[in-house]
Amino acid sequence: MTPTRHENCRLAEALEKLRRDEARLETPPHIEAAVLAAWDRAHAETTGPRRVWRNLAAAAAAVTIAIGLTQLGRQLERLTRPAVQQAANSRTLLLVGEPILQGEPVRMVRMRVPASTLTSLGVRPMAGTPGEHIDVDVIVGEDGVARAIRVGR
Repeated sequence: MTPTRHENCRLAEALEKLRRDEARLETPPHIEAAVLAAWDRAHAETTGPRRVWRNLAAAAAAVTIAIGLTQLGRQLERLTRPAVQQAANSRTLLLVGEPILQGEPVRMVRMRVPASTLTSLGVRPMAGTPGEHIDVDVIVGEDGVARAIRVGR
């Protein structure tokens, strides 16, 4: 059942009267102090054995996570090492953009880049100094976006 307009007006008037009455009320200081003290007790920092156990549990969780992440990192490194070594020992072709469409005009741009640039792309260059420069062929689409990168020596 939908309230009538008259009922809505009466409700609005009653709420307005309640708001004015509440605005005139003031909480007695002793009640306000009691409520604030109860809040402080309920939300006080735990002390004693409970706090010690909570801190120990947090430390144990942190150690467990650290060990797990270390093992995961080692396993990922072991699994990816053969692919990285194989890529480093041969010419590598990285597809970096959309595939080249049939008939799309492309350009081949030969560049000489620092080995650190390849590392940031996820390719480990063959043995050499980090400051060494590597020859790279970049296939560039008509829109100027790189489609593939071929790493050579």
